[in-house]
Amino acid sequence: MRDSDTWRSDHLLKRGFIGLCLICMVASSIQFIPVQYINSNISNFRNWSLTVEFFGAYIVMFNFAVYAYRRYSNGNLFKILSLKDYQLTAFATVMAFLTAQAYIFMFSIFFQNRFSIEAIHFSKDLYDNNWSLTLLIIGFVFLSPIVEELVFRAYFLDVAFPDKWRWLGEIFSAVFYGLFHMRYHNLYSFVFFAQYGFWMAWLYNQTRNVKSTIIMHMVLNSVTISIVGYYYYH
Repeated sequence: MRDSDTWRSDHLLKRGFIGLCLICMVASSIQFIPVQYINSNISNFRNWSLTVEFFGAYIVMFNFAVYAYRRYSNGNLFKILSLKDYQLTAFATVMAFLTAQAYIFMFSIFFQNRFSIEAIHFSKDLYDNNWSLTLLIIGFVFLSPIVEELVFRAYFLDVAFPDKWRWLGEIFSAVFYGLFHMRYHNLYSFVFFAQYGFWMAWLYNQTRNVKSTIIMHMVLNSVTISIVGYYYYH
């Protein structure tokens, strides 16, 4: 696409429609539906079929996100990370985690209401089902971060915002990420997750490499699932 065509109204509508489809696709969490029907640790045809559906949903989502990005962006996905990129990734990950912990601590002091550990897809029953738990870990720690970063960082920041407005993209990315992950339906949880979205958007703008935010997202989700597991078993 030529630069002169980028902001034509018809292209804006197409990119906006595709972006909306991508967001709805990720927000639906359709890939986790099959896992909810796996109710036995015994290997059988039904469970294997649901497992195939689980991975199939991710394959469709991944290919759609990659196609949309390559169709409407001139960027290069999955470039090799430099040493500086790794350093920035480590910095953003640590800052996001420390900010989250500081926010939890301040909230507990001023409002006497500590952050309760809950999650949409994880429950005590699922932690007792090895098959479901394995798929959830694979999806939550590895597959979902890839798809979400392709949508909320790569597509959103590269396609929706020109270079001089990329700082504004960081704000919008934070808002969308906060809304998308507002699992507790209150302002407190929105701010908690929005700051994660801001740091990942900041990192993407610094590195222009979606690999960096994927790594950061995977690390943060790994920490989260570990904390949730500790919560259920202690």
